[in-house]
Amino acid sequence: MSEEKRTKRQIEKELRRNTGLHFDVFCYDLIDSTNTEARRYALSGGSAPAVFIAKEQSSGRGRMGRSFYSPKATGLYLSVLLDVESDDAVRLTTSAAVAARRAVLKAANTELEIKWVNDLYLFGKKVAGILAESIFVDGRRLAVLGIGINLCTDFRSTELEGIAGSVNSPEDIRIPLASALISELYSVLFKESPTDIINEYRKNSCVIGKPIVFTENGNEFLGKAVDITEQGHLCVLLDDGNEKTLSSGEISLRVYNGEN
Repeated sequence: MSEEKRTKRQIEKELRRNTGLHFDVFCYDLIDSTNTEARRYALSGGSAPAVFIAKEQSSGRGRMGRSFYSPKATGLYLSVLLDVESDDAVRLTTSAAVAARRAVLKAANTELEIKWVNDLYLFGKKVAGILAESIFVDGRRLAVLGIGINLCTDFRSTELEGIAGSVNSPEDIRIPLASALISELYSVLFKESPTDIINEYRKNSCVIGKPIVFTENGNEFLGKAVDITEQGHLCVLLDDGNEKTLSSGEISLRVYNGEN
């Protein structure tokens, strides 16, 4: 039996046990992007729930058109296609962040922090990113949640050196991590209280209480992150005394006390 088939069967078995659902699981050595493949699958008539996992991505994607560095056999690159009612990308992203944090703690015994809105950090470096997208198929809304987690990625001599990091776990935790991640994602989206999820998100935020700089519509603002709303939006007290609530979109945000 090939490695891809073993991986597929192992994950399908874990998911049936943990969620009671049958997920179609697709495994690849190399693909352009798991999110792109999930979209192709849905538009060609494929049904949710489905999971797409790759050892390597040639064109991994992040928010705002950015790329996600996805070298071979150093990370978990995964997308989940789900049939969900919500069209709120911020809620989907915050829920996925909580699920990813739990899964890494379970599989790698590593505590991560959440940087609003879609990144997970370890020791001040980004180790995971999330991309939520919607697809309309025959009048139905499907969600694609892409999650990339750096397990043992080496960023030396790349433009990401000093900015991105890894969980520092062996690549062989990839499959148990994938199973834990999908199970946790199903739980936070379909079984648990949204209020409990956002409270967990707040508790593990590395942004609340910190001075930040963000760019919106080409203008730069300085302020302090003071809270995250029930909807997952970020409340900021600006340096000029005004308050602003950020809901993602075309916003670039960083903590400016030494973190990126």
